[in-house]
Amino acid sequence: MTTQTAATSPGGEVAAADSGGVWRRSWFQALIVLAVVLAGYASARMMGNPSWAGGFPTAVGESFMARLDGLYAWIVENRNDSPLFLYFFNYISVGLGSAVVLINQVLDFLTWAGVTVLGVLGAWRVAGWRVALLVLAAFGTFAFTGLWNESMTTLALIITSVSIALLFGVPLGILAGRSDRFHRALRPVLDFMQIMPAFAYLLPFVLLFGISNPAAAVVTAVYALPPVARITAMAIRQVPEGAVEATTSLGSTPWQILTKVQIPLAKRTILLGVNQTIMLAVSMVVIASVIGAGGLGDAIYQALAQVNVGQAFQAGIAIVMLAIAMDRVTGAVGHGAHTPDVPERLRWPVLGGGLLVVAAVVAGARFLGQGGWPRNVAVDVAVPVNAFYDALQSAIGGFTASLGTWLLDWVLGPLSALLTGTPWWLVVLAAAALGWIFGGVRPALVSGGSFVAIGLLGVWNNAMDTLSQVLVASVVTILVGVVIGVLMSRHDVFAAILRPILDAMQTLPPFVYLIPAVALFTIGRVPALVAAVVFALPPVIRLVDDGIRGVPAGTREAAVSQGSTPWQMLTKVELPMAGASLRMAVNQAIILVLSMVVMGALVGAGSLGFDVVFGLAQNELGLGLASGLAILFLGLFLDRVTQGRRAPSA
Repeated sequence: MTTQTAATSPGGEVAAADSGGVWRRSWFQALIVLAVVLAGYASARMMGNPSWAGGFPTAVGESFMARLDGLYAWIVENRNDSPLFLYFFNYISVGLGSAVVLINQVLDFLTWAGVTVLGVLGAWRVAGWRVALLVLAAFGTFAFTGLWNESMTTLALIITSVSIALLFGVPLGILAGRSDRFHRALRPVLDFMQIMPAFAYLLPFVLLFGISNPAAAVVTAVYALPPVARITAMAIRQVPEGAVEATTSLGSTPWQILTKVQIPLAKRTILLGVNQTIMLAVSMVVIASVIGAGGLGDAIYQALAQVNVGQAFQAGIAIVMLAIAMDRVTGAVGHGAHTPDVPERLRWPVLGGGLLVVAAVVAGARFLGQGGWPRNVAVDVAVPVNAFYDALQSAIGGFTASLGTWLLDWVLGPLSALLTGTPWWLVVLAAAALGWIFGGVRPALVSGGSFVAIGLLGVWNNAMDTLSQVLVASVVTILVGVVIGVLMSRHDVFAAILRPILDAMQTLPPFVYLIPAVALFTIGRVPALVAAVVFALPPVIRLVDDGIRGVPAGTREAAVSQGSTPWQMLTKVELPMAGASLRMAVNQAIILVLSMVVMGALVGAGSLGFDVVFGLAQNELGLGLASGLAILFLGLFLDRVTQGRRAPSA
């Protein structure tokens, strides 16, 4: 059968079989590693946890935290005396703080009416009337929720941070696109930055800039920089060599080649990178409320801290509308969408007329004394939402509480006990073994070294508890994502219905997912896991669907001709041949779950995320930074293990 199928579809079935065999062997070896860990845990429990079976020694970690606390105390004491701060970081802090304040003042000067008209006219010009209506709805949401001022603060921070990200990211991408050596040096840095969960970015910038808007602007810019740098480099490299050679043969200088050929031809792709940068900035600005960013993120943070679901929902709607509007506008620019072309002779008159309209609206609003939207005109939806929340808790609160208790007692608790109760050296060896099984020698060294680093940071138990949460949520995400992805690949109508839903889910800032999770499960670890699962599902579903749809039609026909059932088609042909997409789906699921589980500290998830927040709130830099680094090393381990073995380059 294999020979006949291979003859019908050259290499396809054989490749699928080989891929399936490799992964079956890998998972069998992984199960052996798990069995060894279970045996080590059982032995430690039976022997009463002897000295060789304890957690990682804490002396080094305690010393490291103490040194960091001393460093933080020195910085606070010498911030206005040290030349490094006096002539560098303080200038950056003042400049960025002034930029945010200036942009906010400009928005205030334009008044709510002027900002709305300017935004709607701009959206109409670059994206069409449908997107213009969406922008109008977004500004209406800011106004009628009573969060206009908070929305403008968030918008000012986004403008500042995106400007910084583009100022550095685009030139870096251009250099990487034109220089192979620089590209090889930059790529691991960008990989490292994209692996880091958002929470891990906060503490280093708080150390340098304090808890303030400047720190929020810098951390948001750094977090949002990798996509535009990476996509710009890719766009420059994809410019046809023939166009560059033709321009060179005409005597053009490198600068002329860049500005007249490469950037114009790569413009559309670069604008898609700008879109991704803006969306990351929106999500990070919300998270940065923890370090004093203010705005809509702070409104959600304060509401969740008080378990006020109504107020959190109200602020969440404003953030969602902001994210969707910015995504649609910048996405339309990146795809080249625009309003019907205006004749050349009318373009300047149309632009001038639009500016006159904005000026007239601003002047009228100023004359009438209308600056920000009056709060007494706002619609308070917090009361009815809280009433609905109370009714929901009365109806299903018992079921969700029982489900949460079962999950804690029978899944999370035992897994956390297994990881914390197993001898630390055995966990390190198991991590290295998993890295070798799924990735090779280098991932094995990185995986084992990551767990050693976590132990040396002094947060071993909390890291193992966080890892248990990530593993549980990742398993659920992958199972649900694979099932939905397979159904999506089988039914075009279902796929057509689901795609816009997935688009909307991927547009939402991660912070927003905590609100419905808290509404269903109140405060604790369970809502953090639920939010993580829902947040990580869209890319998993898309990757599974794309992988299965990418299986060649000839391979399917060969399998059908051999009498394969639909189940055999799925398990023996489609899933094995979609192995690369499935591995990427697993990788994305675990990395996204980690970032969301850590963020779940804001709703009671505890462990490393809580230590970061506690360190920020109590000025305990040692604990906070050690926990942030531990999150980074967990992400590094999970990323390397789930990337799989790289195919050798041809």
